[in-house]
Amino acid sequence: MSPKKRKSRRTRQDRARTTPAPTEAGRVAPGTTPDKRPLKRTPAVIASPPDRRVTALWVLLWILWALGTPMALAALLFAGLDTGVDPMDPRLEDPQTAQEVIAEHTDRTMRAIGNALIWLLVFAWGVPALGTVCALALRRRMAAIAFGVALALSVTLLLLVAPPNELWDAVIAHLFG
Repeated sequence: MSPKKRKSRRTRQDRARTTPAPTEAGRVAPGTTPDKRPLKRTPAVIASPPDRRVTALWVLLWILWALGTPMALAALLFAGLDTGVDPMDPRLEDPQTAQEVIAEHTDRTMRAIGNALIWLLVFAWGVPALGTVCALALRRRMAAIAFGVALALSVTLLLLVAPPNELWDAVIAHLFG
């Protein structure tokens, strides 16, 4: 028999004769209760993770800004490109109805361009402004800085394309008249 197997079996008497090992300093023997604990323990304060709803709000606002602004700009450009009258319209052959068709088409095109401009302003300026206000209200400094930079970028780029007075006149004309 191998020595490993030969020595692994001990009788009950051998087990009872063994004395417990001396305890280390600061440790108590098993089965006994210490009179006074040698170490003082203070609970560790673990910071709670940020609320997932707030993170979902930031992600939603970033997606709205990052995808909504180019899509609204594309809608504005496509509405501007769709200003032509269909030359195959049979009502254009009659001089009396041709003016009505052109006026109707012009009104429809101006409404589409105005709606696209409003959506562009909502996505490019409104969403980052809302994100900045929410971040400031929730005391999230980095989110407020990020949305503030996005707002400044959107405002700067849009005002480079169109002067503020032209944007204002277009919005007023679309909303009120």
